[in-house]
Amino acid sequence: MLVKLHWKPTDWTGWILPGGGIEPGEDHAVALRRELAEETGAPQVFIGPPVLTCEHVNPAITDGTYDGQFETVYLVPARTFELAPQLTADELLAESIVEVRWWTHDELVATDETLRPENLAELVAHVLEHGAPDEPWTLLID
Repeated sequence: MLVKLHWKPTDWTGWILPGGGIEPGEDHAVALRRELAEETGAPQVFIGPPVLTCEHVNPAITDGTYDGQFETVYLVPARTFELAPQLTADELLAESIVEVRWWTHDELVATDETLRPENLAELVAHVLEHGAPDEPWTLLID
């Protein structure tokens, strides 16, 4: 599943993996479970190994509110469930989320919509065929 963002500071719209920041006192697993529940309504899920680390840098935003982030993407095997975010529609919009939906690998390959990371379809194909990598892949996104 992916969430569609409309990031107003740069007018960027695209699909990303669900997730978000780590609150004080949380570790990665606790934060990911909370974010998945808030954004998708995911039930308690198994958190697998990390498959990707990304560093996003966006020097175009000069108002001091955001210039980058580090993220770790974990393999989270899940059966299809009804998407029912715990956050209200207004709370999702406050986080720039305008849509949440399931995607098949074929849909990822065929879409003309913006996906992040850009090679998400390739990464999913690799994990489906070979499982998680021994060490997470690393990306730097400008």
